[in-house]
Amino acid sequence: MRHLLRTLVIVAAAAMASCQRYEVELYYSGTADVGIDVDWESRFGQVPDGMTIMLARDSADDIVYTDITNHVGHYDVQLEPGTYRMLIFNNTTGEFGSMRFYAMRSFSQAYAYAQQLQRTTDFWDVNVSYMREPEAIACAVDTFTVLPEMTDGDFRFVPWRDKSEGTYEQLSLREVPELMTTELFVRVKVIGYKYMAAVEGNLSGMADGFLLTQAWRRSVAGYHLLDSWQATAAPDESDSLTSVGYISTRIATFGLPHGRELVEQRDPGSCMLSLCFTLIDGTQHVFRYPVGKVIRYRTDSIADAPQAAAWTHTRAGDTEPMRRSDVTLQLELLLEAPFYTDPEVPHLPYAQPSGTGAFDAHVADWGDEQNIEVTM
Repeated sequence: MRHLLRTLVIVAAAAMASCQRYEVELYYSGTADVGIDVDWESRFGQVPDGMTIMLARDSADDIVYTDITNHVGHYDVQLEPGTYRMLIFNNTTGEFGSMRFYAMRSFSQAYAYAQQLQRTTDFWDVNVSYMREPEAIACAVDTFTVLPEMTDGDFRFVPWRDKSEGTYEQLSLREVPELMTTELFVRVKVIGYKYMAAVEGNLSGMADGFLLTQAWRRSVAGYHLLDSWQATAAPDESDSLTSVGYISTRIATFGLPHGRELVEQRDPGSCMLSLCFTLIDGTQHVFRYPVGKVIRYRTDSIADAPQAAAWTHTRAGDTEPMRRSDVTLQLELLLEAPFYTDPEVPHLPYAQPSGTGAFDAHVADWGDEQNIEVTM
């Protein structure tokens, strides 16, 4: 019994010794708090449901940090000292059905390019594969530095009574994502407008994508399908024999390829506009125009002004260097004055509606008088 009692005393003493209290410690990570406010509405015009944020550190091109979040208005992250390059864009790469993303581990080379839209082609556009019109995507690109003095000190644990004196201010950033797609407005003057039943077209030579962190368009070009037109008769000429009217359309696009933004950088054949008109008699007529010198970036907002002379262009002569911000300006393509005269625009031939029984008759001149006997 004594031996058992001695053993219990030893165990109890050991247990009491093991209940020693320790100071609560604070953890210092050696990182700085970075707060990012994102203003989507100023330039993008809408607030997305989610966003992707990517960071590259110091001189390395590799993406070292990626996060997908629903906190699109404000985002907090803790970062170690260093210089960071940041990319923010709406949604995720998998949520864009009109485009694909490539080289997304490289900050400088990441790009998006258009998905192809295969369609059964007609005689006028055989073997043409069209790009899908891009969905709206906005990017914000920035560079910032986290200094050592912005952090909460070195990586360490310290007793809570010995916490470092002073407070460390959060590094605050404000980002405004820019819309990376643009709009192309096409307007064509048509002679013989009243004989037109439908029209379809395409435009070649447009960029198939863009670099996410550089804003430049890709140099690879593709085709846009133009299949949604609005037709308007010229009010002062619609009743005349010439029957003048206008067709117009708008499409979403990445814009002109990098290196062909300025008019002087393009040949007439850099972009080709093809139009296939179906007339009221069911016949089809194709017109093709080299429009590489006619497409222009513009600074003012596109309006349905009837006078082309009232529209202004980005730069007189297009001789100034192209800025990255200019590539998202709206584009216009006018097949009318001041670029095209009436003999150069589409002239539709005379046509009658099919199935109406209408026809043109020609009566020969009267000849010499003749007597014809008719048997009764």
